[in-house]
Amino acid sequence: MTTGKINFQSSTNIYKNGNVVGETDKVYSPNGNYFDIAEIIVKGDLSGELEYCGKTIVAEHIDTMIGMEITQFGARGPVWKGVRCKIVK
Repeated sequence: MTTGKINFQSSTNIYKNGNVVGETDKVYSPNGNYFDIAEIIVKGDLSGELEYCGKTIVAEHIDTMIGMEITQFGARGPVWKGVRCKIVK
């Protein structure tokens, strides 16, 4: 019998080759051919095919790229805002 905790919530992480390369502002449910992500904190190379919530995606368009964003919660970055993603498979 399993004794560990089971997490049913989807991750906000974006993966490339098994490594975390980005983190979204919330959990998105990719459906159809395209979906939009409001905000991604960039942690690595987001070019090419990426894995997110069990889907293979490609970032096709970015509205704004910010090197460092300062909010009431502190500084963070780089941040991509308004990211249009295509579901590849």
